[in-house]
Amino acid sequence: MREWAETTSDTRPQPATVEEIRRHLTFVASTLPSKTVSDEGGRKRFAVYVSLLAQYSEPAIAHMARLACERLRWFPVPAECLELIAEYRPPSDERASILRLCDDTAQDLFERWLANIGEGQPIGEVPDRWLRIAVERGTLRRLENDRYVTRALYHHHPIRRG
Repeated sequence: MREWAETTSDTRPQPATVEEIRRHLTFVASTLPSKTVSDEGGRKRFAVYVSLLAQYSEPAIAHMARLACERLRWFPVPAECLELIAEYRPPSDERASILRLCDDTAQDLFERWLANIGEGQPIGEVPDRWLRIAVERGTLRRLENDRYVTRALYHHHPIRRG
């Protein structure tokens, strides 16, 4: 699973297009009243909204528009738009979820291995990083010639790795 997740491209959502932003702002404008502005003022106002919202995905802007219609009595000012969009939580990314699951599984395996060797069970074949951590934590003792022994069973008979 890790190999698939690491070789799969990141699927971050693309920023919304100007047309997508226009569509959602038009929806909000048709639902909520706002101050009357001149055509030129409207173009400037729209440019400000686009510049602030262009970094967000279309689903995030749709979320903002829905919340504005649900909660507000007037067309939102830019700060209100940003507050609403901050509440958006994108659906979980399958790739990121799998990588997190792999990391959690590896951590769980390491913690169980560390507890087992702390109780005197055999060291086994594990990554060198695990051995170094176990030495730093005092669970293993590193001897000469790349040999390790569990401190729980230390009887001057080291367990040879490999």
